[in-house]
Amino acid sequence: MTGVGTVRVTGSKSFTCREPFCRHTFRVPLGRRITLHVAPAAGWKLAKWAGGCNGTAASCSLRLRQTARVSVTFVPPGDRLNPYPLGVEVRLDGGWRLTVNSAIVDADPQVEAVTDQHGHPLNPPPPAGEQYALVNVSLTYVAGGSSGVSGYVDYWLGAEGARKAQYRLACTPPPLDLSAVPDLADSGQTVTGNLCFEVASSDASTLMLFGTVTTPNDYYKTAYFALR
Repeated sequence: MTGVGTVRVTGSKSFTCREPFCRHTFRVPLGRRITLHVAPAAGWKLAKWAGGCNGTAASCSLRLRQTARVSVTFVPPGDRLNPYPLGVEVRLDGGWRLTVNSAIVDADPQVEAVTDQHGHPLNPPPPAGEQYALVNVSLTYVAGGSSGVSGYVDYWLGAEGARKAQYRLACTPPPLDLSAVPDLADSGQTVTGNLCFEVASSDASTLMLFGTVTTPNDYYKTAYFALR
């Protein structure tokens, strides 16, 4: 078993794994049909079965004609298969917390409507096969790192399938201009704004924000944030 969750076999006591990897043997008479039930820990998600079972259903039935090995994989919150939902605050590297508040993955009208002080459009229509996406985020400084956001955020902030040119877009008010965000020396202060991306239309349905976060054990990993 990989990840945190519980497995229960018909006629046997359940087994709970609280470590990254666990092994457990259930002793069942040969020839008997059994059903395995799994329950991920809070926030975790069943990713797949392997071995004697397959798929992603919460249970699996099989008849034991010989010793069988079955494995199950649970993925934690923030995994690509289990992204953080909208509105959840997540700890980042550098003493910051991020919340993805909302997203519009087909935001051509909003982005094209941005103008300069003279009323001239700042963003042209996206090229054929591409579109604009609009993401509203909040960043809160909670201490334990640098109070300056630049250098901690712009290297991880992006969208799966997004073009590098995304950061040259002028975004709808209030834009989150990472280079212009001042140092927030007092913990608990929050900045909120919009980020605009230019993405391939074929990527829009699976678009996710992603970046490097710090776990409670100070282990760095890539975390994913759902945009819908």
